Amino acid sequence: MEGLTFRKAVPADTERIAEIMFDNPPRDVVGMLLDEERARQIGKELVRQPNSPQGWQRTVLAELSGEGIGVLQGGVDHPGVRLSAGLALAALGIYGPVDLVRVVLRLRARRRVNIEEPNEAYSIAELHAGPTYRNKGIGGALLSYAEGHARQIECRLMSLTTHMANPARRLYDRHGFRVVETRTDPDYERYTGIEGRVRMVKELT
Repeated sequence: MEGLTFRKAVPADTERIAEIMFDNPPRDVVGMLLDEERARQIGKELVRQPNSPQGWQRTVLAELSGEGIGVLQGGVDHPGVRLSAGLALAALGIYGPVDLVRVVLRLRARRRVNIEEPNEAYSIAELHAGPTYRNKGIGGALLSYAEGHARQIECRLMSLTTHMANPARRLYDRHGFRVVETRTDPDYERYTGIEGRVRMVKELT
């Protein structure tokens, strides 16, 4: 897309990052977190937490005319989601004790389809285009940016995990990623309508 630029995020970008990632929560996230509205709320709280692995410190922002329209989070470290005290309190306020127990049970099914990223890989943890900018080449541009960074730091392997029904898999295929591992779980499928998750890799030569 003409005029698209990339920059490292700063603290003032936190709310925009949260909007891009969770204004329209992914299907699997909604299934895990009971409904779209509460998935949106807890997802944004996750981004807002101090030193969050999903926060501004790990984010590259794609901009068009000064507006943040895409998010990339990736690198060679793979911190994953951490349950901080602040996030636990936010979750209790959003869900209440009964529904929070339901979420915890669902997240156990989610863990059963987790696939660990290889230590040597440049791992793409999050890649999102804002809802009004999807299917306009933003995802592909972010992938190309990530590959450039991976090559710059001399990584020879890129990796990502995603759910099996993600439409973005076609984008990953076009950019040279291939499925190397699949995990399924009946409870995960019952909660999300998705059979499981896959790990995809791309060798850099």
